[in-house]
Amino acid sequence: MIDKLTIERVKEAAGIVDVIGDFYELKKQGVEYACRCPFHEDRHIGSFKISPKKNYAKCFSCGWQGGPIDFIMQHERLSFADAIRWLGKKYGIEVEGSDKMDVRPSVPRQQVPPLPMLTLPMDMALSRRNLDGDTLAGWIRTGINWGTAQRSRIQKVFSEYMLGHSVQGMSIYWQIDEQHRVRTGKMMRYKPDGHRDKESPYSFDWIHSALYRDQRLGYSSDKTDVKTCLFGLHLLNTYPRADVHIVESEKTAILMAIAYGNHERQVWMACGGIGNLNREKLGPIIAQHRNIVLYPDRDGVGKWREKSMQMMYSQVTVNDKPVTEWWTEEDGQKADIADILIRIINQSDRPATIADAMDKNPNIKKLIDNLQLEPVK
Repeated sequence: MIDKLTIERVKEAAGIVDVIGDFYELKKQGVEYACRCPFHEDRHIGSFKISPKKNYAKCFSCGWQGGPIDFIMQHERLSFADAIRWLGKKYGIEVEGSDKMDVRPSVPRQQVPPLPMLTLPMDMALSRRNLDGDTLAGWIRTGINWGTAQRSRIQKVFSEYMLGHSVQGMSIYWQIDEQHRVRTGKMMRYKPDGHRDKESPYSFDWIHSALYRDQRLGYSSDKTDVKTCLFGLHLLNTYPRADVHIVESEKTAILMAIAYGNHERQVWMACGGIGNLNREKLGPIIAQHRNIVLYPDRDGVGKWREKSMQMMYSQVTVNDKPVTEWWTEEDGQKADIADILIRIINQSDRPATIADAMDKNPNIKKLIDNLQLEPVK
């Protein structure tokens, strides 16, 4: 019988990352770690999450979950008492009978080789660039009070970001990496006012999911692994001297590229969600030692600042001034930089350029100064 005090000492000493790391190579993902799940035939890193803060692991595929003791019991096929003895010897805690325990990591179960990354033919993206009937493109062209310089850039931005249109009537944001490999595409349906059509039963989809569902095309999740990237990452090498400005929404990246447009100095990209705001996704940018500026939505300032610290990269900054200093209640609690910019532009009389708009609305000059961008003259 192991006394409760000893059990508590073992529980306090045992760390889930340390324990699982004895058996498997772990991959850092933000504040968490991941590996292929030891408890089912897992071919994709991502479903088995390990949280050092919670001292807990969970597989979102097979459902296994537990702490260090649970892991040792399951992995080494031990009773609770023997798992305590195993961990006691590992951490130098005297437990009755632990001197007989072998705590050397057992040979891991044979891991299934990782799948190759899914890449799609560039022709697939190129064949879907007719935006004549695209709702989002139509709103961008006619629903915003652009100046002459910005309006002249619309088609160029559509082309550079390879905005697409699906046969289902959805806008396509192709995810093309710095090596110009088409990884997948995000499809979204929009209303004529430029907002997401979330009421539609088919308002969102991924190209790879659609391909997997259509078995006639031969794509299979058992043959390839989907690895997403930043939207606009393919522009990284096209503009080798530009700083990288990152927002959450793909639509916002396109709108900001139209508004400011000087890709020689700044390139706008989108992470598509705070979960993608990590060092791995930003790796190609960091590898080139680029300056990175993050623009959070109004409701995500604290989380984006926390993410920027976790990256451990000195050339990343967070600019929250647009959503804190220039925000108004009419923008909404989830407003981003583009919402605020478009509101300011649309409240002005139609200017010839943003320089004219600055004369009519001083807030536009303040916004530009705080973004540290150069307006078109």
